[in-house]
Amino acid sequence: RNFMFAVVVAGAGLAWAPHSLSHPIGVQRPRPSRSRPDMRERAQFLGGATISRSVVGEGLAEFLLSSYASDGALLGAGSDVEFKQTGTDVWECQMPQIGMVGFTVKPVLTVQLERAGTSSLCIRVVSAQIYLLYPGASKPQLLQGCVIDSANIVTWSAREGGWLLTSDLELRVGVELPRSFLLPPASVERPASVILRQFCAMQCNQFLLSLEQSYKAWARTQDQGLAPSLAGAPTLRD
Repeated sequence: RNFMFAVVVAGAGLAWAPHSLSHPIGVQRPRPSRSRPDMRERAQFLGGATISRSVVGEGLAEFLLSSYASDGALLGAGSDVEFKQTGTDVWECQMPQIGMVGFTVKPVLTVQLERAGTSSLCIRVVSAQIYLLYPGASKPQLLQGCVIDSANIVTWSAREGGWLLTSDLELRVGVELPRSFLLPPASVERPASVILRQFCAMQCNQFLLSLEQSYKAWARTQDQGLAPSLAGAPTLRD
């Protein structure tokens, strides 16, 4: 039970970011790994949420379309995320640890920020690793056989006096079940999916609120003739 709950919570912890992994949503259910005879088949946990928020101001589009202005806000919105740049528009993000009974879950993501239009953006997770840390262990244990597929599209549209900011999130967590787990997959898929949807709605709300706060802080620096750096420390603008 703790193993299954850890995967669900870890997957929900990834819901802060709009992302898409190597197995797109809607594809055929992956088969169990032949190299892991202790596992029998996969369970699929489905989550998602679409949340909108009205934002007052004029410069939201400028803020979101600027990598310099908003990359840090997008990567850390709604969560205490540690991130470092590893390539062009590519970041390694260490998510907050999730305390469980008897162990701790720590997700690590490689994220690519994509801006293809003038009214939307996507944060794509190109890889995800989930580590389990047990008391007394010298190093974390990598959780094997877990696939997290998700897509969260952030859009904005002009409204009178401001903008409508929307986070449209889909999330699927696939995990190989141990052979010792004798119940049918559906017995855990349905309740776990309910938990994921609740987490997704909560994370989308937190994401949008944090993003709005970052935008307002950026807008104030524009009024004062300052431009914030990615880390949030303002620097003088030319």
